[in-house]
Amino acid sequence: MSTPGAIAVYTSGSGIPEHVSERPWRGVYHHWDGYPTGLGQHLLYRAQRAQGDLGAVVRQLIDEAPWGWSLCMPGPAKPEGQRFSEEEPGLRVGPEETGAVAYVYVFDVEARRLDMFSTHVGGEGRRLSSVRFSSTGSPDLPALDLHPEETVTEPFLPGDSLSARALKDCLEDLPPLEAVRETDSVRLEWVNTQQEPDESLSILFRVVTFEDGFISNVEEQEWNLVPPSARREPERVRHFLEALAEVLLEDPKRFNSFWISAQDSLRRSGARQRESFARILRAHWARDFGSEDASS
Repeated sequence: MSTPGAIAVYTSGSGIPEHVSERPWRGVYHHWDGYPTGLGQHLLYRAQRAQGDLGAVVRQLIDEAPWGWSLCMPGPAKPEGQRFSEEEPGLRVGPEETGAVAYVYVFDVEARRLDMFSTHVGGEGRRLSSVRFSSTGSPDLPALDLHPEETVTEPFLPGDSLSARALKDCLEDLPPLEAVRETDSVRLEWVNTQQEPDESLSILFRVVTFEDGFISNVEEQEWNLVPPSARREPERVRHFLEALAEVLLEDPKRFNSFWISAQDSLRRSGARQRESFARILRAHWARDFGSEDASS
């Protein structure tokens, strides 16, 4: 998902601008996964992890990475992300230089707010959403781009804390996830689960494509699916995974490893039932790929 974005901070002025060039800001280029579900969601996480200290977030993501980021989201191979260097810098960004990015995320440190602007073709630089943070870092919205389906809040399903091993067992209880497409066939394989340093649970999975019975492509992704809070609701996690299996099997095109790993309903919504998660996943597919079956 090489959709670029920009991470920025206002340098003067006040208030919530409706256009990306309405208030002065400075920022850095971010190359990979600049979508609200990717970089946008990660910036909310950063603010929460910093307990509302947006100045610290700005120092980490902008001041300490003056040449920009290939990817600021940590992974197993690069736990601090991957910065561009002076020798190979990222592209320039600024209020009048947004043509290289699809989204711009601007922190207002004093107001404890994050504004998101759409700068891709057709976006015209307009503000799409804003999130305010409490003094401890809690956002007033769980995401910058909520679907109507994601605004549901359902009763808690408390249970024993979900472990990485129990998550793996849950995955193995799902039906076989494989489908035949027009020119090939595809299969989703669960590889491993593990607990991350922040006590979330991640899944390593791969999507394998076959042509004439032979493997033609393998895509492997790490998916940080289960936040610490959701571990206290194992049935909620199970309902999400069952809904995912249901929605994937409805359409072979949905066996898209990047799309699957971008799904973050356990953070973005208060849904807890399988039917609600299925509606959310269909809505995401409809917006991402223009499908007409969001309400089915």
